[in-house]
Amino acid sequence: MEWIRPVHRLAFLVMLGHAAAAESMKPDFFPVVTQFSPVPSGAGWKGEEGPLSQELLRDTMDNIRAHGFTGIEAPTHRPAEEQAFILEYAASKGMLVSYHAGALEGFERTAPPDVCVYSPKYADAVRARAMIALEPLKTIPNLYNVFTYQDEPFHWGPQSFGYNAEVKDEFQKRYEYDLPADMDSIRDDPRKWLDVINFRAGYFPDGWRQVYRIIKDINPDFKVTLTHDSHNTFGAGYSSHSEIAIDDVVHWGGDFADLFVFDIYPYMMFDFRFGRPSQLQKPRISQTHYSFAQMRSLTQACEKDLGFWVGTYNPAWFEHFLCPDLAAMHWSEREMSLTAVAQGANYLLTGYKIPVDERHWESFGAGLRLLQKAGGRMLSAPKLKARACMLFPRTQYVQLQQEYFNVGLSFELFLRAFGELDVIHENQVTDDTLGGYDILVLFDVELLPESVAGYIARFVHNGGTVIADCVPRLNAWKEPMAILEEVFGVTETNADRIRRAGHWVPYKSQDPIWANRPENHPDETVYATDALRANVLGQPLDIKVVSPRSCTVTRGRVLAETSSGLPAVVRRDVREGRAFLLGFCLQDTYFQMWEDDNPAAREQLRNLMNAIVRESGIRPHVYSSNADIEAAVRANDREGFLFVINHEAREPGVTVQLRDLAFEIGQIINLEDARPVAFTNEEGAVVLKLSAPLGEVLLLNILPKGGPDT
Repeated sequence: MEWIRPVHRLAFLVMLGHAAAAESMKPDFFPVVTQFSPVPSGAGWKGEEGPLSQELLRDTMDNIRAHGFTGIEAPTHRPAEEQAFILEYAASKGMLVSYHAGALEGFERTAPPDVCVYSPKYADAVRARAMIALEPLKTIPNLYNVFTYQDEPFHWGPQSFGYNAEVKDEFQKRYEYDLPADMDSIRDDPRKWLDVINFRAGYFPDGWRQVYRIIKDINPDFKVTLTHDSHNTFGAGYSSHSEIAIDDVVHWGGDFADLFVFDIYPYMMFDFRFGRPSQLQKPRISQTHYSFAQMRSLTQACEKDLGFWVGTYNPAWFEHFLCPDLAAMHWSEREMSLTAVAQGANYLLTGYKIPVDERHWESFGAGLRLLQKAGGRMLSAPKLKARACMLFPRTQYVQLQQEYFNVGLSFELFLRAFGELDVIHENQVTDDTLGGYDILVLFDVELLPESVAGYIARFVHNGGTVIADCVPRLNAWKEPMAILEEVFGVTETNADRIRRAGHWVPYKSQDPIWANRPENHPDETVYATDALRANVLGQPLDIKVVSPRSCTVTRGRVLAETSSGLPAVVRRDVREGRAFLLGFCLQDTYFQMWEDDNPAAREQLRNLMNAIVRESGIRPHVYSSNADIEAAVRANDREGFLFVINHEAREPGVTVQLRDLAFEIGQIINLEDARPVAFTNEEGAVVLKLSAPLGEVLLLNILPKGGPDT
């Protein structure tokens, strides 16, 4: 196996040590790590009790390596002599080690830390913990990364807030008034509420930055790693585990770790949607794509690595969810691991342990072996920046105290319609270029800081395209704001949508339950609908829209009306740019089409979004003709990798378009069998006609024209 080579310890540490040399000295394999655990097939440990011989340990490690893994987790939770053998044997085969040192920052979700991060004693307390926790690393060969922080940090409500003297002094220093005595006293004061929430959210990174400096001072030779939460930090905190809307990954920043790993469980468990969409998780990949886009927004802006915990068919994590239906989805680990890499991950770690089912294990291995055919070259080929972005409205999330997670459905629809989509956080909107994006989408955004709204307005004036399903009409202090109503040419807009609450937990070995669902939860069965029968931009529509949103059109042009006479699609050309407004809630309408099992309506809505985008003249780098088959590209100026992943399509046929890479495409190779893939050039795009059956993943190597193989 060419992708696993013995690596001298010193060379390996030099490779990992400093950022300046990191790009040129990356591993020549893709980092995929697992825990030392029983294997369900092939040679090795099958889970029997008692000591394990060196031969059995070696056979198990060889089995793990043969399935495409290039790293092992430590501690291994085996006796000391066995662990030493496992790690040394892994090092002799060039495998890396991921280590868990425990939480060094001293944080808790439900209580303030014992030593305040604003106390001069905090750094001393951290250093004392770090010296003890990092001491074992001296004996770990081929150490790659270390988890040094609390797993999935978030504030579990106001009970995690401290009111000691150091906290009060720091607040006074920053905001020049006294810290309010409690949250209830300022709920009706938007300015103080925002100040306090920002201050409390900043408590974690204020501590992490101190921890990071101390770790690097003690040992700079590994990637400091933080696992981000699967939902609370992506707009799903309010009325969930966080209780209030406070945390998000981009607002926190990234200058306190080298590698950010996150996890979400769309198949093995539940994905934390709210209300009825948590019972019908369709399309099942939506929250994964949405969350990954936010993690890319963080890691790309901060130039950090992105990783992913891959859920496996193992009762260590999913005891109450395992069932025959899930067992039959033997491709799920392969699908999710390759989806993560397609979305930008440069590191994978199983969470938790090797699958206990033989078919899951072998399918997982097939996917990882395919990934390792690209190997370390993948690490130098980032996911291409999309030409469209969706805005994450943090101030709205904090001020309105409403979940902003089910909107992942709208994200997924636009992704399927256009072909690629990133997330831009409102904190990243600092001028009218919007980070170089050509298209901005605003879904369920009704409140923005005026500075952000002003930049968006100028973005449109300068030639950008903005597409929205409601208009931000409130500023950061919840006061009326007309900046963007003028851009869209409307007034008196609203943002009605179905209010949803609670997470459905679909246990299999016990009765399913509602979690985090208040007693006075909203009635989701009561909602408004309308009909849209029209031809818009050449696309025939005969669909039911859910949560229609009225407005008064001033300078906009109505392209279609609903049956009740409400504007359904409004367009306004503004100087060089364009603004499109939909007169209905996109997430509610799209989900209803899944609930009604109406693929024809879903395709009409997708075609409408696609037609709107075509009016802008902007084309994506990659586009899949089959909505349920993902196509994604990672590339540099020398080569690229095309992922084609069937998530839930019955029809395996798909046409993929590629355009505007950094080089002219000369050849495309299927890494599975090393055979060339036929393509044509049509209207500025390279076009491939492919077949990707359900559960299958294609990985194609894109090579430049004039290269050694073309």
